Amino acid sequence: MTRKPGLKVYMVMRDTNDGQRGDGFHRRFRTAAVAVVWAAVLAFASGTGMPAVASEGTDDRREGVPQGSMAQFQLPSSFRHGQEGPARPLVQRLKYQYSYGSESEIAYRRNPDLDNRTRDNFLIAVPQLNGTLVYRPTGWLETTLEMIIEKEIPVQEEKVILLPNGETQYAPKRRLSLLVDQAFVTVKGFTAPFEIHAGRRNYEDERHWLYDTSMDTAAVSLRMGTFRAEAFAGREVLWDMDLFVNQEKDRIDTYMVVADYRGIEGLKFAAFTVYRDDRRGKEGSPLILGVSSQGMPSEKISYWALFAHMRGKDETKRKFSAYAVDVGGTYRFPGLPFHPNVTLGFGYATGDGNPNDDRNTEFRQTGLQSNEAKFAGVSDFKVYGETLDPELSNLGILTAGLGFRPASNVTVDLVYHRYWLDRISDEIRNSALTAQLNQNDANLTRDMGRAFDIVIGIRNLFGVRRLGLDVRAGWFFPAKAFPIEEGDPDDPVFRHADRGSSIVAKLWW
Repeated sequence: MTRKPGLKVYMVMRDTNDGQRGDGFHRRFRTAAVAVVWAAVLAFASGTGMPAVASEGTDDRREGVPQGSMAQFQLPSSFRHGQEGPARPLVQRLKYQYSYGSESEIAYRRNPDLDNRTRDNFLIAVPQLNGTLVYRPTGWLETTLEMIIEKEIPVQEEKVILLPNGETQYAPKRRLSLLVDQAFVTVKGFTAPFEIHAGRRNYEDERHWLYDTSMDTAAVSLRMGTFRAEAFAGREVLWDMDLFVNQEKDRIDTYMVVADYRGIEGLKFAAFTVYRDDRRGKEGSPLILGVSSQGMPSEKISYWALFAHMRGKDETKRKFSAYAVDVGGTYRFPGLPFHPNVTLGFGYATGDGNPNDDRNTEFRQTGLQSNEAKFAGVSDFKVYGETLDPELSNLGILTAGLGFRPASNVTVDLVYHRYWLDRISDEIRNSALTAQLNQNDANLTRDMGRAFDIVIGIRNLFGVRRLGLDVRAGWFFPAKAFPIEEGDPDDPVFRHADRGSSIVAKLWW
């Protein structure tokens, strides 16, 4: 899923086909209908005679429940009628939690086509507010509602850009958005060890390699001690739930089963299956099977390891047979000044060298990922490079990082990437760059170039506990795979591509 500048997790899909938009009355009717159904569910739950004592110590770290501090309200345990009579117990049937905050962002990108002659730089500011309400009317029902209001403000943006592939790109309309990012119910308790979920819900894995998005789903999860599993089916946008901007409805059915084991302290082992069926026929029906592990075997060492195999069929009905690996680790030196750490990582995904046979060996990620994680610092960043930001497909990436903590509330990461193609190609799948590769047939190469990123994370900014700032800057230095064509098209001359860069600053509280 391509992320626009703005909130890390939440993305607004905009429908640019005016002919398919409903009028304002239909939009208000749909919104009112959702509210009525929601109220009916809560009223039914409140009126049942099922056990309703809210449990204490609820684990809010699970999927779909907001992280961080949550305000709570609870009814008193007893009351008196006037001044007479003994105290009467009051069943605790109502428990609220709420949170609010912001993840506002400003993003600048320079030279996405790697050609200084083209005016395509942009600077986008995205002020944002979010709020979450969790309501447990009974012990067996939990409801979650999260809403986000944001506005993308183009400080600098070209109205029309001619892309290197010959296509024309127009600046999108940027309207105020009021999005229902989560609206789901969870049934539990009498269904133990199973829980049932339905509605729009956030899904994230630790490294955001599989998914980092909200989806309209129906799901069943299982918890038995140190073993957890979940199966769900749905789409990213099945219902339009933005009150101000039309969301483009998704046409890809997604089915996923994820299971993990946490029986060894500090370690996690997982297996996953993801099947996506594109009803439009543009992405085919890929099936991804994989295993992963990550954790901290000691206070000095942390690691991650993932292997994925792709089956299914592509958009031309060719059978997929591809794989990807992503492994790495971080070593910390807690006894040294500034607590330095070093990280090494390797990512590789196969490409397709023969598009004319009956087998496609190009690996593709799910399309739901953001590839954002952290090493030993406090800030998430694009682990495959801030400026290139590619999907792990037909690509090899070697990563080396050095981190340190200059102050107790500040971390700094210096990250180096080297890129190469697995198979000769003229494009990178879902990259943040628009530049094309290998346009000079006389000098085809797999060497794509190098990148350098600086990531700074500050917590307790100005002494405010909930205030934080992340700054991520990246520079991409293209190699011979990115030639720039000049002169007569019938007798072109090729020169070395120009450098690209990006910077993102996120203020959150």
